[in-house]
Amino acid sequence: MSEMQVDGYIRVPKGTMVYPKGDGVEAPSTRDQVVKVTNIFDVDVKSDNFYLLLPDEMRLRYFEASGSKRLIDQDILEFTDRLTKGDYRAVEWSSKWALIADVQPAEAPTRAKVAKKADKPEKKPVSKQQQMVIGSVWTFTQDVELRYKVRNPAYAVMRDDIESSLRQLPSHARKQTVDAKLNEIGMVDYLDEVWGPVVAGETFTVRSKLTSGFAGEQDVPMVFRGEKFTLPYASLEPFIELVIKG
Repeated sequence: MSEMQVDGYIRVPKGTMVYPKGDGVEAPSTRDQVVKVTNIFDVDVKSDNFYLLLPDEMRLRYFEASGSKRLIDQDILEFTDRLTKGDYRAVEWSSKWALIADVQPAEAPTRAKVAKKADKPEKKPVSKQQQMVIGSVWTFTQDVELRYKVRNPAYAVMRDDIESSLRQLPSHARKQTVDAKLNEIGMVDYLDEVWGPVVAGETFTVRSKLTSGFAGEQDVPMVFRGEKFTLPYASLEPFIELVIKG
C-alpha cells in the first residue's frame, strides 16, 4: 500500500465500493479500471467521511452518539475495522474515492506514459561553451599553434573608397557590388593573427564569465601559465576538454 501516492495510478477492481466526493450515492464499480490518484485522505472516526462507511442503522447510531458526545458503539468500530482492514485511508480520483484497502497500485496506462514522455522535454547535451563557467579547468588535447582574429583596419578604408565610386547605384545594388569587389581582391574584415604554441596536457582556468569578442564571438578570460589572457572561444574549442567542473 505504501506504493500508492498522489499522481500515481491504482487499479480499482470490478465490485469495489466507490463513494462520490460530494452529493451522490456509493455504488460498486461496474468494471475494472486504472485511474490516476489525485488525493489520499483519512476516513477514520474523526473524519467527515467516516459515516459514509456505515450501513443505515449504524449510521443513525453513529450520529446519535456524536451528537450526545458519547462513545461510539463497539460494534460500529469493529465493522469499520473489518471494512478498512485496519487502514483508515482512501484514495480519490475524478471526484470519486475508494478505501485504500480495496485497490492496488498499478502501472500508468500506455496512453498516459506516452503523454508524459511527450510532455517531458528531452535533455539537450551540454556544450563546451555552456560548461565554461568560472573556476572550470580545461586541458589542451594536442600540441597546436593558437590563432585569433582581429579587425583589419584597411578593410573599412577600402570599402568606403569602393562605395564612393558607386554612389550612382541604388543602395541594394551598391552593397552587392561592393561585396563582390572586396571578395574579388581577397579583402576581408579581419586579420588572422598567431597567438602562440600550446602543448598537449597544459591546463588553464576560466577566471570570469565569457565576454563579447570580435564579430559577435565569445572570448574566454583565463589564467594560463600563471598569467591572465583572453582568447576567443572559437580558437580554443577544437583543442580542449574539461578537466574540473566549476
